[in-house]
Amino acid sequence: MFDKPLNRTYERIMVAIASVNLLLVLFDLTYIPLRDFWLLGKVRIPLIQRIIYVPQPFAIAPLYDPIKGIEPHRETEQYIAMVAQLRQTIETQGVDAPATAALLAQLRRRSEVIVDTDPFALANKTGTLERIKNLMRLKVFGNREASSRQAFSRFWSPAYINANDWQQNLGWFEQHIVPLMASNYWRAYGEDGNFINHFDAIDIPFNLLFFVEFLARTFWLSRQYRAYHWRDAMLWRWYDALLFFPFWWLAPTWGWLRIIPVVIRLDQADVICLDSLEEQASQGVVAAIATDVSEVVVLQVLTQLQKAIQRGQFGRWLPHARDLAASNDVDELGEVAALMVQVVLYRVIPELRPDIEALVAYSVDQVFRQAPPYRRLTEIPALQQLPAQWRHDIAKQITDRLLALIERSAHSQATLPREGTLLVSQLAQKFGQTLIQEMQREQVGKAIQELLVTWLEELKITFVRQTHSEGIETVLDQTRSLQQALERDLQRRQS
Repeated sequence: MFDKPLNRTYERIMVAIASVNLLLVLFDLTYIPLRDFWLLGKVRIPLIQRIIYVPQPFAIAPLYDPIKGIEPHRETEQYIAMVAQLRQTIETQGVDAPATAALLAQLRRRSEVIVDTDPFALANKTGTLERIKNLMRLKVFGNREASSRQAFSRFWSPAYINANDWQQNLGWFEQHIVPLMASNYWRAYGEDGNFINHFDAIDIPFNLLFFVEFLARTFWLSRQYRAYHWRDAMLWRWYDALLFFPFWWLAPTWGWLRIIPVVIRLDQADVICLDSLEEQASQGVVAAIATDVSEVVVLQVLTQLQKAIQRGQFGRWLPHARDLAASNDVDELGEVAALMVQVVLYRVIPELRPDIEALVAYSVDQVFRQAPPYRRLTEIPALQQLPAQWRHDIAKQITDRLLALIERSAHSQATLPREGTLLVSQLAQKFGQTLIQEMQREQVGKAIQELLVTWLEELKITFVRQTHSEGIETVLDQTRSLQQALERDLQRRQS
């Protein structure tokens, strides 16, 4: 879909518009908490208690305040205007003029009203008022524990504002207190009981654009892929619905969810690459699910197997001797028993030749010791070594003949006499039948059932411990490595 330059250009134009809309949404969501920055251009660093001023190309707060229904607070604005009038009166009429004394008295009264009524509460800026109080306490008394009302009253007294210090004191107040008071505001309520917010006037054009684009895109997809209906295409592009969902009306604080379609579109337009992020995210999700699923499935299978064995179904799984012939004319258990006989006779016994020779020699020695001539020979000192040599030779001959017979039958059973082949076949068949019959005995069956149940319980514990110790991430990493190796091999073949 994105191979043609026109499609890629279109996608990049649309993702640029979506990014602008997302930035506007984020700006609207953060405007109230960051209004002091947009108004005063300063950032306060809490840890070091420093203020950094950031120059702004133009005043943003006066432009955006009407969108949020923000108006200057009448009381604090009048207070600031009265401070400016005091400066003008002192400059024109002097500190001791009656008009100056009247303004100072009004400022003292208004300061008491501000401290008592907290006009900053509506804007959720009570902390700003507390900072103003602390600054006044430190300025007047040098102590934060003093009374803020007394600090304001003394600061606006004729004795404190005198001919020598009025410029310094007013300058300090205008630099530190007036900006904090100017950050206070009044915000009107709408008929729904919430604060007025006209962000819909900005967001609705974007909503309409992306809604129309969503309908056109999903219709095109339904026509491009005939197996998908229009509704299926809408479900395919479900994340695009976040671009025209009216968050400003139904859920204003959830507008940041538009970052989901914006990021997906940035990846689709080849502006960013999210392949590694997708792999890590999918691996984390699969790992979280696979661990629980694998444990539940394996433990459930083992538990059901334990219950089946405890109910006595183990004995019914073993067919009786008369039922050895299966429906497909193949005696599976007989074949298994024959295979076990072949492994024991042709592979295991030859490896045990020294032990077999020792056992045969011991048996021959016990037989000789029961014979009187053999005992008399051992009593003659010169002939004491002779019986031992006979015993060794006899044991070696017996072992050699037995193993030679087994070896010839293992390498070429067809060269054996017919009677030997028949005996071997009968031995294997008899071994399987006898093994099955003995396993079906009640005592043997119960012992095997108990052993199997205990073994399965240990297997469950071992599986859970190993799964949690190694983690499913190891398996996923191995799977990912194999997939990457296959991709590299495919690329080499194509090149």
